[in-house]
Amino acid sequence: MADLKAGLVANDKLASMAVSKERAGLTSAQAAQKMEEFGPNEIPAVETPIWKIILSQFVGAMPIMLEISCIISALAGDWPDFFVILAMVVVNALLGFREEMKAKNALLELTNQMESTITCVRDGTPNTIGVTQLVPGDVIHLRGGSLTPADVEWMEGDVLSIDTAALTGEPLPRKYPSDEYGKLILSGTTVKQGEAYCIIRATGINTEIGAGQADIMADRATASVSVFEQKVMMVVNIVISIAVLDAILIVVVQGLLRGGWDTNFKGTLLTALSILIGAVPIALPLVLQVTMAIGAYRMATKHHAIVTRMSALQDIASMDVLCSDKTGTLTTARMSINLDMIWAAKDDVIDLIDPYAYRSQDRVAYQKQLLLVMGIMGSNADKKDDAIDGAVLRAFDLMKKEQGDAPATMKEGYKQLDLTGFNPEVKRTVATVQRLYDSKKLIVAKGLASKILDTSSGGQDSGALQWKCEECETEGFAEMVNKKDAELSAAGYKTLAVAVGIEGEKMHFLGLLPMIDPPRFDTAITVQRLMEAGVEVKMITGDHLNIAIETARLVGMATNILPGEMTREGGHTGDEIIKESGGFAQVLPRDKRECVLALQRSYNLVVGMTGDGVNDAPALSAAQCGIAVEDATDAAKNAAAMILTTEGLSAVFGAVVESRKIFARLFSYVSYRLAATIQILLYLSILIYAFDCSLDPLYVILLALFNDVTMIPVAEDNQLAAAEPQHAELGHLIGFSMTLGIFQSVASLVFYLSMDMGLVKGIESHLDAGWPKSVHAQNAIWLQVSIAAEFLIFSARAPGLFFFSMPSHELLISTMLGNVISTLLAIYAFDDPLDWDEAITIWIFDIAALFAVDIAKMAYKYINSADAAGIIDEDEIAREDQQLGEKPHNEGEPVAPKDHAGSIRKQRESVKLIGQMKNRGASVKSQRGASMKFLTHGQQRQTSIRSRSAVIGNKTHTRAAGPSQKFGDLRKRTPGSVIYQK
Repeated sequence: MADLKAGLVANDKLASMAVSKERAGLTSAQAAQKMEEFGPNEIPAVETPIWKIILSQFVGAMPIMLEISCIISALAGDWPDFFVILAMVVVNALLGFREEMKAKNALLELTNQMESTITCVRDGTPNTIGVTQLVPGDVIHLRGGSLTPADVEWMEGDVLSIDTAALTGEPLPRKYPSDEYGKLILSGTTVKQGEAYCIIRATGINTEIGAGQADIMADRATASVSVFEQKVMMVVNIVISIAVLDAILIVVVQGLLRGGWDTNFKGTLLTALSILIGAVPIALPLVLQVTMAIGAYRMATKHHAIVTRMSALQDIASMDVLCSDKTGTLTTARMSINLDMIWAAKDDVIDLIDPYAYRSQDRVAYQKQLLLVMGIMGSNADKKDDAIDGAVLRAFDLMKKEQGDAPATMKEGYKQLDLTGFNPEVKRTVATVQRLYDSKKLIVAKGLASKILDTSSGGQDSGALQWKCEECETEGFAEMVNKKDAELSAAGYKTLAVAVGIEGEKMHFLGLLPMIDPPRFDTAITVQRLMEAGVEVKMITGDHLNIAIETARLVGMATNILPGEMTREGGHTGDEIIKESGGFAQVLPRDKRECVLALQRSYNLVVGMTGDGVNDAPALSAAQCGIAVEDATDAAKNAAAMILTTEGLSAVFGAVVESRKIFARLFSYVSYRLAATIQILLYLSILIYAFDCSLDPLYVILLALFNDVTMIPVAEDNQLAAAEPQHAELGHLIGFSMTLGIFQSVASLVFYLSMDMGLVKGIESHLDAGWPKSVHAQNAIWLQVSIAAEFLIFSARAPGLFFFSMPSHELLISTMLGNVISTLLAIYAFDDPLDWDEAITIWIFDIAALFAVDIAKMAYKYINSADAAGIIDEDEIAREDQQLGEKPHNEGEPVAPKDHAGSIRKQRESVKLIGQMKNRGASVKSQRGASMKFLTHGQQRQTSIRSRSAVIGNKTHTRAAGPSQKFGDLRKRTPGSVIYQK
């Protein structure tokens, strides 16, 4: 080892410092100079003055429209309306300012994440300083448990065991320095073992991770706005623009053509004001905020997902693609030995090692037991948290549990005397073991197969013991072992070879222990549900390609996983590769971000990304739906829009379902509000142009306030999750809203034209007295529009006919209470009020109009195939979850035959039952008829969404299928088996 260290630093410019053990580091003056040059070891924040944030809230279509309305009210001397509208402007500004400050606080958290201390050598003296004060050239001391604060280069000391999982996703620690990985240790990694002095090479945004964090800072510089909200505001701006043109035209018609400038200047301005006020969805920001706040609470309490960016609540409903990390998300993040697939090399070897082997009735089982016992003898029993030794210890515990006393009895016949731990040069551990029955000493080695067969493989190493297994002298034996090792590797397994020999004699090769990071118990069913919900799932991992392919196959994902370097093709070709692939392995942090950006920019897809490490943070920030899984690093949490507090992907599916409900609530409200706005604009404009009847602005303000305030409970409305990603398509949103708004206007026109036919008292025939314009008539007009607008929410919110979809009690009570208050105002508060007979007549008319408008809505949906795929059946999912059961207590433990017959078989059988239940459910549903589905849920066809990459992966890319089938097909042990084979 000393030769290795000397060789690694011999040609380095720090060699003289390392060899002579001079660790004076920088002087204070040098450190100050470098601080001026490179800045602190932190992410610089771009400060936006508070006054700019405040002023920005008064710029935009809605604020400007309200401000213009304020000016018109002041010019007309209508001070009550002026103060009401001014209050609206201030409330909207406060809501926007709140969101901007939340974004600003998120930046502060991001810049504070690096705050910690470390031992640094300055002026030849070790001192504890904050990591933000580190500069390139500083010498620091790293030890077990330390988080690497910058990109550093190893100088001298122990060989460090570095956990790079946060960067690479690999569960096994790397050794530094080594021929394989060199001496450069990246920021964000964790020291597992050892102590060493290192020199800082890069700090802050100049580090590999810091560059990604700078991207996150840019992403979070402003308050996030969801895709849905952006499109809604586009529609609102269109409506407001039309209203402005309409108001101008009204001023021209009333003022010039009808002489309003001379006879009624104030009335002309107030008429235009009523149109402007009616066009502004005053409470839209408030309702959006309340709906998302309640949705965030439900996400946290029901689905174990904490929302850090409110826009994610809407974006995840539109999510087309989910790019998922593998380790810790799809898998358990614990290496596990597959007991069924333990491969014992030669039968006769066990008689040389264990003189009692002849007593065994099952030689194959005895070979496997001896192989694992020797693996235990070559492991450190105190290192249960170690990736390799821990897997061996857990496998032996399970073997004892499942196979009785035989393994434990066998182990009692041996005693470990000493152990030489693993190091990256010799790639093996070597233990001296005493065989108790005759006190002979055995040499037990475990490690890389090639090095266990022949320690000179790949070149002579510095190990104290060198050997070549006796079986290598048999022709074809080494080739057989290498072939088996390659087959296991192709199937996604890491292998651990074991050899044993009597001290002073030749070594004998026992066999291979196959290890894999197994999928979580619910991963397969969750992936299936996501795909059935129209979400394509791609695997993006830093782990090896073969392991990624095997994991994808086990959980039913696309197996056309490609190497990470293929994301760097650039241009349309690179984007096409990213779109068509099932995922990527061996990726760098920038590759993950590139995958997200390519799907967004080239295909306009809404992308979700899950991850837990520092390496995932740039991609989490770039994705519209960045999701940090449980136990994620602080960097990942700060970058994500949502943080899961439970393991695995199941919470993601729950979030998808809940977010689509939120989307349905928001869409129903927005379409309702736009429809009501269209009704007000169209109806009032027709009254003005055709009948010279203008409504007092106070009526319009009250109408807008009542309709908005009573709609706040829509945030808790009963809604169903759509079976496809929900995109706020402008054409659909405008078409749906216009259908409702136009038919509402037609109904109101019918009422206006019929007022003199007995619907409203005191209204003479228009043939004698002209069209009604009196205060009494305006009261009736206001009450009819107010009640009709309240009822409209029942049609807008229902996927089918409104009477098949029960609203929440809160929404029902709020809506009816608003109608009662409107009725009381029209009867008791307004001048020339209505009586109860007139009010009851208006109620009956509006209820009849609701049925007519609802039929028009269904006709629109039928023609345009709106919501054609129907809904997600949550009752069926609940039954599936009940059949699947709780998380197995031994999830992540090795797989054994009896374990297969127990917990995992139970899961497999439950998935079979789920499939049978689905078939029976489909049969029952088909008997109902498509017409009933359409009338109740708006469903015209079955959901038949499957990602193109999944089809490509499962049909044409079969690389991973062959080897796994040779080894008993581990797929049969997971819930994913039935799903995958459908």
